[in-house]
Order: sequence, then structure tokens, then C-alpha cells
Amino acid sequence: MRRTSILLNATRLALLCCLSALTVHAQAPSAIQIFMPGGSMPSHAIPLTISRDDGYRELVYTDASGKFRMPTPKNQTLHYVVTIESDRQTYGATTAVFTIERSSPNQVNIFLNPLPAAKRSPNGVVDVAEVEDNIPARARSAYKQGMEAVQAGETDAAIRDLQRAISFYPQYVRALNDLGVVYMKLDQLDAAAKNFRQAMEINKRYFHPRMNLGIVLRKQGRYSEALEIIEPLYNENRGMLEVCQAYAKALIGVGRLADAEKVYRSTLEAKSLTPEARAALQSALGVSLNRQSHYSEAVPEFEKAIAIDDRNANTHFELGSALLQLQQLDRAEQELLRAYELGGHSAGGAQLLLGQIYFTQKKFDAAQRAFEQYLRDVPAAPNAAQISQLITELKRTPRN
Repeated sequence: MRRTSILLNATRLALLCCLSALTVHAQAPSAIQIFMPGGSMPSHAIPLTISRDDGYRELVYTDASGKFRMPTPKNQTLHYVVTIESDRQTYGATTAVFTIERSSPNQVNIFLNPLPAAKRSPNGVVDVAEVEDNIPARARSAYKQGMEAVQAGETDAAIRDLQRAISFYPQYVRALNDLGVVYMKLDQLDAAAKNFRQAMEINKRYFHPRMNLGIVLRKQGRYSEALEIIEPLYNENRGMLEVCQAYAKALIGVGRLADAEKVYRSTLEAKSLTPEARAALQSALGVSLNRQSHYSEAVPEFEKAIAIDDRNANTHFELGSALLQLQQLDRAEQELLRAYELGGHSAGGAQLLLGQIYFTQKKFDAAQRAFEQYLRDVPAAPNAAQISQLITELKRTPRN
């Protein structure tokens, strides 16, 4: 029985649920304040990736002065990892780890690492910060207002202000890129791609618009086009985690699974990876091995990921799937039950595989319940008609 693709977004949906829950139960806000290497405050928004120990992960932007406000947890203490990629012009890659205690608002100050001279703009790569010295004041002001609206979650205002900044200065690469990011978060991928392409037309060497366009094309299923953009970025920036991950996903999209496996393995050799990043890479490596039917090799990769992070529903699902293929049914059942425990209805595909296990074991009542739960969780599944027919046949099957 073929596994459906419905669980591929299970982790993302679970993380969104975690984020929503935190927002509902939050009180006074906490904040992250970014400082430049010399101690001054930034003059523009800084992108940063925030990860939490409950599995939440998101790319966000500070406001124009480097501040990002975030909810204070009310009923739990949360541990955070913030990663900031180098802009290859003014600051280096920076990672910060901190904790926010429940009901205790806190401001966390993060000082960006200085940029080593040897790391500046390899192979002619240019960042948007390098060409914005002559931006008119009114364009800068509109951009600042736009990024403050992004920070406040006011997407309509953000789009309006960023468009206004671009109208004042059509060469405003940072505004074009960040407007594309807003559209990307709204899942308006055509609009996002249009802005990233405009930014690239100004200069094809700009890093962030190129990277973001590659991500958008991959999300649109245009894997070959995405690869054409991301592969050169990977050759220029092999030490950048975000680029390595995007490149591997593009490779998988075009069916170059063995090449994606090599990228994941080489990236895992880095000693500077955070535990969260390492767990994500181990899991991704396991998925690439699963898709190559190398199930016995995939299992230890998933186990390594779970040893670091036991709360990723998709990792447990993929491990259960591999174990099922290896006919280790008891262990497969445990992992699939754990996946469903973590993901709930968003992990409905786990019930499909559990039904297969129980059917193989002639536990027909359990198989019927699992298949019925699968259809409740995934009513629009492409195999819904076949599963419904199987349930009908199970009801007619004599029980001992």
C-alpha cells in the first residue's frame, strides 16, 4: 500500500499550532535587540531565524532599529536559539542561545559578530547592503515604516509602505527583496518571485533575492529552475546552512537523490551546527535515504535525529515507514503511534501505515479503526475511495 504525501507538511502544521498556542497564552512581550559589531544599533531590518525547544522555527525580521518583539510564555519556560546569517559586508554569522522564564518579560541583547576580512563577498557575491548608500530619505522612511508594519503583523500596511519605498527609488533592492519575503509568507508565490526577479535584474550577484527566488521556485514545483539558481549559490557558499538545505531540497525535487544525500552528509560534518540544525539535517538525510529505498541506512539517521529532538512528528513517521519496509512491525507501530501522538490529525498518514501493519498481523478490528481514523483526518486523500472499499471489506471479514 502506497504511503500518501499528506504527511509531508505535518511538521510545519504542528509548528504553526505550537506558535498559535503560545500567542494565545502570552502576556507582556519580551524582545530581542540586535547590535552591530561596534555596539551601534542597526539602520535597517535584520533577518533572523528563531527556534524553540518545542519545535517552533521561523524566519523573522527585526524592525529598522534591530528590535524584534516576541510574546512572553505564561505557563512554561522556553529555550531559544537565534541564528543570524552573515550579510558578508558588515557582520558575520551569529548564534545566540537564551531562555525566557514563564511570566517574566525579558529583553535579550545580541551583538553581531564582526566580519573576518577573509569572509567578505566570496566569488563576487554582493549583498543588498553594498549598494544602498544613495537611497533618498523618503524611500528610507517608507521602508522603515514597512518593516515596522511587518514586525506588527500588519501585512497590508507593510506591502503598501514597501511598494511606496520602491516607487520612490526603483533600485531599492532591500525593499524589493523584503516585499518578496512578505508575499512569500502570504503564499503569494508569483508576486514574491516577481519582486525577487526585479531585485536580481538590478544585479545578478545579490545573494538574498537569488536565494529567495530559488526557494519560491522550489515551492512552486519548478525544481529545475530552482536548481539553476541555487546550485551556483551553493558553490559560492558551501558553509552556509540555509544554502546547503535549499540545494539538497532542489536536488531531491529533480530526482538527484544520491547528490542530495552527499550534500546532507557533507553539511553534517560541520562541528559548529546547533543541536536543532543537526537533528533537522539527520532527519532530512534519512528521508533522502528512504526515497532511495535504503531503509536500513535511513533508520540510524532518524534515530540520531530523535536522540536530539524527540518531538518531530515527521521524523517518527519516516522512521516508522522505514521500519515497516524492513518488516520490523512492532518498532514501526511504536514510531507511528508516536508520530500521531505528536502530530494528531495533521499526521493522519501514520494511521494509514498503522492500518497496514494491523492488516498484515490480521488484527482486523484495529486495522479498520486505523483506516477509519485516517479518512477522518484526511478526508480529501487521493486514495480515500480505495480505503473506503477496504474498510467495507474488513467489515465483512469473519473474526476469530
